[in-house]
Amino acid sequence: MNPKKWVFILVLPFLFFRFCSSIDTITPTKPIKDGNLLVSSGETFALGFFSPGNSSRRYVGIWYNKISEQTIVWVANRDDPINETTGVLSFNQNGNLEIYDNTRNLPVWDTNITAGSYSARLLDSGNLVLFQGDSGSGGVVWQSFDHPTNTMLPNMKLGLDRTTGREWFLTTWKSRDDPGTGEYSYRVEPSELPQLVMLKGSTRVWRIPTWLARHSSDKPEVTPSFIFNSTYVNNRDEVYTFYTLINVLNVAIVFVDELGSLKMVTWVGRWVEFYSLPKDQCDDYKWCGVYGYCDSNNGREFECTCLPGYEPRSAEEWYLRDASSGCIKKREALSMCGNGEGFVKVASAKIPDTSKAHVQMSLSVNECKAECLRNCSCLAFTSEAEGGVRANCFTWHENLMDVRRFPNGGLDLYVRVDAVELAQRMESRGLNGKMVAAVVTSVVLTSVLIIALVCWLVMKKRRRGKDIQESDDENVELPIFDMVTIAGATNNFSETNKIGEGGFGSVYKAWKLWIDGKASELIDPLMEGSFSMSTVLRCIQIGLLCVQKCPEDRPSMSSVVSMLISDTVVLAQPKQPGFYIDRSPNETQERSPTQSCPSINEVTISHLDGR
Repeated sequence: MNPKKWVFILVLPFLFFRFCSSIDTITPTKPIKDGNLLVSSGETFALGFFSPGNSSRRYVGIWYNKISEQTIVWVANRDDPINETTGVLSFNQNGNLEIYDNTRNLPVWDTNITAGSYSARLLDSGNLVLFQGDSGSGGVVWQSFDHPTNTMLPNMKLGLDRTTGREWFLTTWKSRDDPGTGEYSYRVEPSELPQLVMLKGSTRVWRIPTWLARHSSDKPEVTPSFIFNSTYVNNRDEVYTFYTLINVLNVAIVFVDELGSLKMVTWVGRWVEFYSLPKDQCDDYKWCGVYGYCDSNNGREFECTCLPGYEPRSAEEWYLRDASSGCIKKREALSMCGNGEGFVKVASAKIPDTSKAHVQMSLSVNECKAECLRNCSCLAFTSEAEGGVRANCFTWHENLMDVRRFPNGGLDLYVRVDAVELAQRMESRGLNGKMVAAVVTSVVLTSVLIIALVCWLVMKKRRRGKDIQESDDENVELPIFDMVTIAGATNNFSETNKIGEGGFGSVYKAWKLWIDGKASELIDPLMEGSFSMSTVLRCIQIGLLCVQKCPEDRPSMSSVVSMLISDTVVLAQPKQPGFYIDRSPNETQERSPTQSCPSINEVTISHLDGR
């Protein structure tokens, strides 16, 4: 055989394979019928007819060509399916790409452009592009990236062209078997400070302030930076966001599901979800109502709290864990305009709904604060600035809605409060500091006293043993005094005769006033108002518990610490002190002077037991 023919036969399969794999373009003479595929030049994406899920209806869509699980990223005739496999995707006489149903003999979808096109090419980005001119010399006249469905691919815009009014947004499928336009849409809401919102019809479901999305390093719901980068553009002509893959070999997409959730998934032999919204109830729009904020990590049963200076509009509803009615000012009649008002910080916050927020550029934090303070309608502010650096200043002049707190990240939100609220907050911070200092001081001093007492007892025990051993052969009487002698020596436990200044008198008195219900008389009048009465009485009760007669009844130091730092620990009623001798009036009157002591010679004998 001719050698040239051998070469041709050997090369023909490769030429045929190359020809088949390079069919990425539709022309007026090369339509796509049901059963045929259009494959991008890098074989990343394919376009053709498909039936979703368990449906038998036919749609034209784009999907990943090399992924085993068919994943549809765009649908042309999503609201006009074909019931048979008789559809054709081709150019009509007006130069529009259209889907024609041969069973019904009518078109069900077209690109709806006025400038005629001559070719349509599926790019390796997943974008179907219509060109004007045989080689695309006339430029792009239509592209599928301008008409997204439920999926956002890398480099696809989500936002608004302010000059043309064209909007790029995602809409959910009706169901897994029906790619028709669903009731949820995910879009950029343009304003001075744009935000990403999920809408159900025209109602907000949840939102993401673009500040949080733009500053991914401080973003509370951090998307893995090793997968993709997000970019936000906001200028006079356009406002939009898009993302790019860090590693072009990765496959990752963003889509909205039928329930209104945003999903971010990556392919690792299967689709793995690495980010989703909403995550919890705090993500739901206005979950805690106007002037309320949500904190799912607040350690309480109910995640909603009113912003500083506000209180629940309906205490009954909040008790039932319904915060939809929101909060109102605590003191409506008290002006916050040049009347000593100020700001209270809510740290690590998802800033309020930005649809009505105002932005001023190149201001420091102090300048931003002053700007808000001088405007009586300004209710709150936040700033991107740190230290003395100048940056964007955001202010709110209407209802503060949809605020939440994060464990970290977000921005510090400063809420305007009246003078009374400001003073109470400052006083509360001061008292808290005093109480902490008092508890710490008490614990330290008590520990030192215990250590000293233990050391003294050990030394005393050693000394006593030594003394007993040395005087074993001697009969030494210890001087023991009876109660009459002690009472006489102390002038009946007079305050002026306290032993060491101290003695039995004051405790006798930390006991008589307690059992008579008059313990509050112990408080120094100068200290009144510094602490709550319940706190003082609790401290007195703890002190009495520590000096009870039986050592077994006295609390341990760990228990004392728990009693001091926690109001939830229930305290027992103290028993009489160890050195308190109770006498009834009748007993005192009936006894004669000679009967006041059980000893005939007013001397008592003590029996010594070694410890």
